[in-house]
Amino acid sequence: MNIRTGYPERGADRSLRLWPALMLIAACGSDGAQELPGTQAGTGVPTAGTGLVAGAGPAATAGIGLATAGRSSTGGAGAGVAGQPSLGGAGAPASGGAAAGSGGATAGAMAAAGMGATTDPGAAGTAAAGSGGAPAPAMGGFPKTDEINIKAKGPYVVKTYTDGLDERTYASSMMYYPEGAQPPFGVVAFTPGYTATKENYTFLGDMLASHGIAALLTTPTSTSDQPPARGDDLVAAVKKIQAENTRMGSPLMGKIATDRICVTGHSMGGGGTLFAANELGDMIRCAMPLQPWQPGGSFPMVKAPIMFIGAAGDTIAAVSGNAGPHYESIPTSTEKFLVVFEGDHYLSTNRTSTDQTAPEDATPSFDIQAAYIIPFYKLFLESDERYRPYLYGDMRSMMSVTRYDKSKM
Repeated sequence: MNIRTGYPERGADRSLRLWPALMLIAACGSDGAQELPGTQAGTGVPTAGTGLVAGAGPAATAGIGLATAGRSSTGGAGAGVAGQPSLGGAGAPASGGAAAGSGGATAGAMAAAGMGATTDPGAAGTAAAGSGGAPAPAMGGFPKTDEINIKAKGPYVVKTYTDGLDERTYASSMMYYPEGAQPPFGVVAFTPGYTATKENYTFLGDMLASHGIAALLTTPTSTSDQPPARGDDLVAAVKKIQAENTRMGSPLMGKIATDRICVTGHSMGGGGTLFAANELGDMIRCAMPLQPWQPGGSFPMVKAPIMFIGAAGDTIAAVSGNAGPHYESIPTSTEKFLVVFEGDHYLSTNRTSTDQTAPEDATPSFDIQAAYIIPFYKLFLESDERYRPYLYGDMRSMMSVTRYDKSKM
């Protein structure tokens, strides 16, 4: 890996600016999808946009077109989240699909089902069944119902593509996505460390997509630029992700939950993650700086849940001068975590190896970070409360963890 072990001083901070609402884009492009080797095939699932609403009798089919257009800029109907603004979602849901109000998601097909299905306006759009019916899946497809798995690799085949992803703010990018998983998908945007490229973090894209989460990995226009520029890259990547949901020819057209996007990055990209999260506020679901480098940085405007992953042996972006102060600068009203593992600055790059003390059923690519990365994204990106004990309870992994802080109990 050609990554330097030193960093230049931070340049002048850029003024953080909110960007205008995303213009929906329709442009033709070829798929160019590739299947990555060494992944397990997932279970077949219904096609995008079909939802079920339970009633007194058999469940009724509803929400055709839910995944493609069922997002509101005021209520986030596609994901069923009360009051969560959508950065790029637009258009009304198809007949019978989910419609949003300011109080959260409502089931458009409940009248057709006619048997008393309801939603909790303060939750992630989960529909309650009427008398005699089975619980309905959450509106917009969240939370997912896959078997819990905190290993590095999940059950889905991973595919990638690059066609149609060109963006002037960064040099190149690649989208990782799960084949066989039920859409819509939450998506993670990633920017790398100093002198690094997206190719140095393929394990991360592969890990996330195998668990049903799409990931856009980027390479900066200059691999030596500073964290504020990496933050700009991430803001642009968020907009690009949303455009993919409407781009003709995109393998993910109509399959992206445009109000369920997180940002992440390593080293200087970790510092960039903080700048992006500071700017985007509650317009993103979460953020994850990986061994972040930004000495002296303060980020009091971060509102989305955030998890810092540090390395105890990091001599480049030491926790004491970077992730630690960054964590403290974020208000306690924001749900935040600081996890420090044994390891060095390159803990979150492709330079990972099988931990010989890992569980016997761990995959060959088992990575200690997966025990925190996967629960964090499943809980905060996909609203899957089943993963909460893996961050807060007695199911939390202590393997190679030297420090664990959190803002809430």
